Amino acid sequence: MTTSTIDRSAWEQTTRRQRALHALTETISQDPTALPAAVRRARSETFGSLDSLLLAAHAHWVRTFEARLDHLLEQGGYGDQAAVERVWRETAQVLDGTAALLDAYADHEVLARAHADHRRRARSTAGVDLPSRWVGASRPAQRARRPAQRVERAGWRCRARALLTH
Repeated sequence: MTTSTIDRSAWEQTTRRQRALHALTETISQDPTALPAAVRRARSETFGSLDSLLLAAHAHWVRTFEARLDHLLEQGGYGDQAAVERVWRETAQVLDGTAALLDAYADHEVLARAHADHRRRARSTAGVDLPSRWVGASRPAQRARRPAQRVERAGWRCRARALLTH
């Protein structure tokens, strides 16, 4: 087997896993009750083991969070616990399906170990403590309620304008 064949296979596997992880987290984001079935499907079709799936999800979370954290640190946020917690919550909003997945399996040995390593690195590089859990498991329900709240608010504004102009 040539090196180009090996590289292409690795690239194809990485791409396939990224797409499967994206599909999984989108499914969870849209319907949190689908989590167990979606995880089983992703394991059997792409990842093979729950460990592999959870490590891929955690790596995706870490890359996204740390990109945001790097920006904060560049702005002088070293040791700013409140700012880091805000970045954590923002990451959970952006990656709500990933956050729900990680939170659901937070006690799984492989994920707990990976997260402990991430927390240790954050303490040494940014001078902060990361949350012990991910937030976001309830995000889809909140997102589903937003349109009704906007309509209600818009209606209130229209009524208020009508009262002010008459």
